[in-house]
Amino acid sequence: MRKKIVPLIVLITAIGFIGFLINGLSGRASANPGDAAIEFELTDIHDDTYQLSDFKGQTVVLNFFATWCQPCIDEAPELEAFGLEYEDAQLIIIAKGESKKRIEKYISDTGSQLLYLLDTQEKISKEYSVIGQPETIIINKDGIIVERFSGPTTKARLIQLIEEKTSS
Repeated sequence: MRKKIVPLIVLITAIGFIGFLINGLSGRASANPGDAAIEFELTDIHDDTYQLSDFKGQTVVLNFFATWCQPCIDEAPELEAFGLEYEDAQLIIIAKGESKKRIEKYISDTGSQLLYLLDTQEKISKEYSVIGQPETIIINKDGIIVERFSGPTTKARLIQLIEEKTSS
């Protein structure tokens, strides 16, 4: 009798676990290439509020960034050049888990002129399933994610990806 109960318990447990995974994941929005970008609202260091929809009709590059992340710091000059020189896309730096004070200091120390939005509680990072940083997401003019990658990038690579993925 005992030999029959153990496999039955294992089977019931496995079915329950699979059901939990299916139900738990079914309501979650995806943020992968081909998916619609997830709308968000964040503030900058001046307490101005921005929504992703403010940039509707534009190509948008989201870069998830942290001041303690060395690869983020290493790519910062490339992003700065891209953001200031490339006019066919809007670069938005999402300061993942950073305080307003820390980003203000970073901007002051580096002289950055980019748009930094504060994701202090990492709510948007979680919605976009961003675990590490830097992570970059390119959204086309129709609001569809066309590229997503982790790790540092360069101005030239961003331009190449935008031109390849968003030309119609």
